Amino acid sequence: MKTTEQRVGVFVDVANMYYSAKNIHGTRVNFGKILEDAAADRHLVRALAYVIKADSPDEQKFFEALDKQGFELKTKDLQVFPGGAKKGDWDVGITVDAIKMAHRLDTVILVTGDGDYIPLVRYLQEAKGCRVEVMAFQESTSMKLREAADVFTDLSGDKKKYLLPIRPGLRPSIPRPRFLSRGQRSYQPEINTPSEPHHHE
Repeated sequence: MKTTEQRVGVFVDVANMYYSAKNIHGTRVNFGKILEDAAADRHLVRALAYVIKADSPDEQKFFEALDKQGFELKTKDLQVFPGGAKKGDWDVGITVDAIKMAHRLDTVILVTGDGDYIPLVRYLQEAKGCRVEVMAFQESTSMKLREAADVFTDLSGDKKKYLLPIRPGLRPSIPRPRFLSRGQRSYQPEINTPSEPHHHE
């Protein structure tokens, strides 16, 4: 049950949401609307967006848009390995931050479909007494993650609200995260894909 007294924290896995929207709907995410509905007139303590810096041309504009929408940005550089492989993810960072902030929160809202967060959800519920809500696209969300959450909001259920049109001519450089489909792992390589259109608000 949502009440205005609830203290909420919002944690957004930006790369996961970016590729979910692109692969499923061919478009981009309205992060501002997600934050608005996540807070839902409750007491918003922190809203963090976790991004990977990859030095793409429109990257800074995208980060500034997230900041203006009310997010605190957490950034890390894209890792480049010998041989040219590239990787970027925030699984551990989001988990650590959520646990560190749990004593100040009644509700933790994870904006991601990654099943790697299932242990975090259970820990927050059982050890910290937090309500955990998940917001993501059902098509790319782990079935077990949906079941573990106290509330799951399917962003595909209201595409007009949570999605924005593609802006032609823009190019991102966002590392591709791991994906889950219908509760089963379907790993995609975590690589930099400069040919993808960049999404910024």
